[in-house]
Amino acid sequence: MKLIVTEKPSVAKDIAKVLNINRSRDGYMENSEYIITWCVGHLIQLAYPEEYDPKYKGWNINDLPIFPRQFKYMVNPSTAKQYETVKSLMLSDTVEEIICATDAGREGQLIFGYVYINSGCRKPVKRLWISSMTDEAIEEGFNNLKDNKEYFSLYQSARARSEADWLVGINATRLFTVKYNQMLTIGRVQTPTLSLIVQRQKEIDNFVSQPFYEVAADCEMFVATWFNKDGTRIDKVEKAEQIAERCRNKEATVIKLKTKRATVERPLLYDLTELQRDGNRRYGYSAEQTLDAAQNLYEKYKLATYPRTDSRYLTKDMKSKIPELLQNIKIGYQGPEGTGYCVDKVIKQKINADKRVIDDSKVTDHHAIIVTPNIRNSAGIKLPEKEENILRLIVARFICVFDRKQEYDQTDLEIQIEKDKFKARGKKVVIPGWKEIEDIMLGKIKEDTDDKEITVNLAEGDKLSPKEIKVLTKKTSPPKPYTEATLLTAMETAGKQIEDEKLRDEMKSIGLGTPATRAGIIEKLISVGYIKRNKKNLVPTQNGIQLIEIVHEKLKKPDLTGEWESELGKIAKKEASSKDFIVDIKKYVAEIILEGRQSSTKNVNFEQTAKKNKREIVGICPRCGREIYENKKSFFCAGYKNFPSCKFSMWKEDKSLQDKGIELTREVASELLKNKQAEVTAKLNEKEYNYTLKLVDDGFKAGYLFAVNN
Repeated sequence: MKLIVTEKPSVAKDIAKVLNINRSRDGYMENSEYIITWCVGHLIQLAYPEEYDPKYKGWNINDLPIFPRQFKYMVNPSTAKQYETVKSLMLSDTVEEIICATDAGREGQLIFGYVYINSGCRKPVKRLWISSMTDEAIEEGFNNLKDNKEYFSLYQSARARSEADWLVGINATRLFTVKYNQMLTIGRVQTPTLSLIVQRQKEIDNFVSQPFYEVAADCEMFVATWFNKDGTRIDKVEKAEQIAERCRNKEATVIKLKTKRATVERPLLYDLTELQRDGNRRYGYSAEQTLDAAQNLYEKYKLATYPRTDSRYLTKDMKSKIPELLQNIKIGYQGPEGTGYCVDKVIKQKINADKRVIDDSKVTDHHAIIVTPNIRNSAGIKLPEKEENILRLIVARFICVFDRKQEYDQTDLEIQIEKDKFKARGKKVVIPGWKEIEDIMLGKIKEDTDDKEITVNLAEGDKLSPKEIKVLTKKTSPPKPYTEATLLTAMETAGKQIEDEKLRDEMKSIGLGTPATRAGIIEKLISVGYIKRNKKNLVPTQNGIQLIEIVHEKLKKPDLTGEWESELGKIAKKEASSKDFIVDIKKYVAEIILEGRQSSTKNVNFEQTAKKNKREIVGICPRCGREIYENKKSFFCAGYKNFPSCKFSMWKEDKSLQDKGIELTREVASELLKNKQAEVTAKLNEKEYNYTLKLVDDGFKAGYLFAVNN
């Protein structure tokens, strides 16, 4: 028998359908050839500090840094039953070979690797590596299984990332929480990301707007702006008025007229970050919303390929499939009215599948996000609004990249009035190219440029009579707050301002986080109360600003964290050692702790409540380490909507508590979460009782043990 291990039940069902695995069991399915089971996110996780030494149950600055000699692992309590199922199947005598079918990426490799190693299994492992969840892709993948050893370096990279996050997060969080007597969450990636947002807010707050002036000559068919060697800006209104006055009612001479052909290059295909940027720019979606929609298009509807990719290219072997995919769009995709025209346009003038689209050297684990052959059947699928809009982006981009560049004539014009010179620039589109497809598929968006077509027929030496010479009053503008789109760009380039798309693509290896994790980092910063959404903008809260004030400089350096991400990429490519990486992380943490102990406590004023939807943090979840919040009925984990989800909760109306007259107050809940037990006084039938209340959690439901003290 062969055992297939997937990342989630829904994927297991899709594979089971293709392989005709139809007998359901408790936690798995089987037929005569295969058994298929599933993880539910991370079944195994790094152990909490108290698993190494009970003294770590208390948070003491003198115990830091905590450096495990060897990392320990623990079963995720919320999914312990499924872990036992997977483990027993891996060790079953009937199973001869295992097929790893978790998501084909770094995190999927870690999820499987942790379970495989901790179960003690030593059986041979094959790897299913696919970029699409269509039946054809699954079938092809099983016909071309890889040796899982080929992906061991990817597992090492993922494990190093996990251990580094533990070392930085555990030590830095405890250091600053104890030092400032306030729950402060520090992260290897989230803190530098917060630093970017805080720094931008400081630039905005400290910005002093300065007025400046320009002089414009309205020549009816175009408007020209006065300039000299320093540019167009004039500091003093008096100087601007003098220029305007001496030019009024004077004749202008055309002294320069030059037209050149320019182009706008086609965009690259989507990786996840670029898709999230466009989802935010076009529809106002958060990075997490776009990721969720793209994941559904891949996993549930099977209309798009694997979304958590950092590549924007296709491989040579895919080139022959492009015409068929385009035809499938024309036949089956019920998009804008002009979709068929757009497809015919790129096919008739020859599909432009050049190096900008096809480049094997730019594809690592997965190619760019594109449509699947199932797009031919999409007309019969009713998609939710977000999925429909994200699919439209993917379809539009897929067609655009095979069209021509946009070409336009750029006209630069200079006129002279007396001794003063004025300039204007015009733009006339000659070949719409790919921009025409984008406009048809997605609608036109406002252009940033004011360059309008200069239609008047002029030549050098021609004379003009300007209609009006006027002074324009303007003022300098502050930097714009980050939107999710611009923050994703900043994270991708570790804060460096890079507008060029191709150069930005080459900078990915030194970004903050990965395409798969950036949405989660933004949501984490919001959930712990360090940033908030203000319409489309992301702005820091007072607590977020205060945190960046007190943390060590190295904890907030985007370029340092970017260098680590680059090292993790090198580990995955077998170009660097995971052991050396962890040694460097430990040196870094030791320096943070030493500086934190020696430095005086800064005078900061944290708001007493870190908020999520105006809720106070009550404690830390014993299952997953996220925050616990309170509502009317319970104390619940912040991870109930996130991936991997955590359903931990402590119900206020728990019958076992009510039967003993115990009220589960915020204070009692906080004590239980911190120390796993609390001393409580209860009143029942006019009699008072003192209990030691102990928290018990089997991974599915939180419960209590009682010890009567009187």
